[in-house]
Amino acid sequence: MKSLWPAIPRRIRMYRHALVDTLWPPSCHGCGGEAAGLPNELCIACMAPILSPMQQAYCSRCGHSTGPFETTEEGCSECRGKRGTFERVFRVAAYRDGFAELFRKFKYRGHENLELFFARCLSREILQSEQFETIDGFVPVPSCWQHRLRRNFHPADGLAKLLAKHTTILYAPLLDRIRGGPSQVGLSRDERLRNVRGKFRLARGCDVRGGRVCLVDDIMTTGATTRECAKVLRQAGAAEVCVAIVARAGEDPATLQVV
Repeated sequence: MKSLWPAIPRRIRMYRHALVDTLWPPSCHGCGGEAAGLPNELCIACMAPILSPMQQAYCSRCGHSTGPFETTEEGCSECRGKRGTFERVFRVAAYRDGFAELFRKFKYRGHENLELFFARCLSREILQSEQFETIDGFVPVPSCWQHRLRRNFHPADGLAKLLAKHTTILYAPLLDRIRGGPSQVGLSRDERLRNVRGKFRLARGCDVRGGRVCLVDDIMTTGATTRECAKVLRQAGAAEVCVAIVARAGEDPATLQVV
């Protein structure tokens, strides 16, 4: 009989989560419906329309969607021949179709619990890459103080913390935003570049010399914000800068107006 007792706690632990899910079924992070037994924290109805954008091949140099065999070491048709800013871009999906709708729920409609789903998807991209072993820290793109006063939700910062947790890579808030200004939404490409120029700096007391870091943001459209942040990090001595984002917009000019 004594040999049975050590096994009982193990069996209890083994079935505990199943019992809890049966009594209190987990809710889908997308619509609030039941998502019991599904590892992605989304129900089948929410997963179906986002599968295509998530499975689309993309250029690891700029993050844009590509066709089969279109990407080379020099990039894709969008970035080939252009001066590169990042060593690598990681993304979850293109900002289109059902994924765009899910992303808007996350960013604007209070579905902030989707942050965990997006972080897990993004961490898988990073863990499967060659760059995983070389990244020293995740650097969130900082938001301005006005935004922080209006809303206690900062997607880039939350995603960076979750990526650090899932990958064991350091969470490294190395940047400060020193000026606010208008939102990037609705601005042209040139206006976006001017709007973020000179708005970021290395945080006081931080040393990034020789570091290989990964910028984290929720979405990249023209890349103006991430390029400006990368410039600050490189000027401070960072050896390599890559980028991790949930969604890549800008493939359709209309996304400049709605993101």
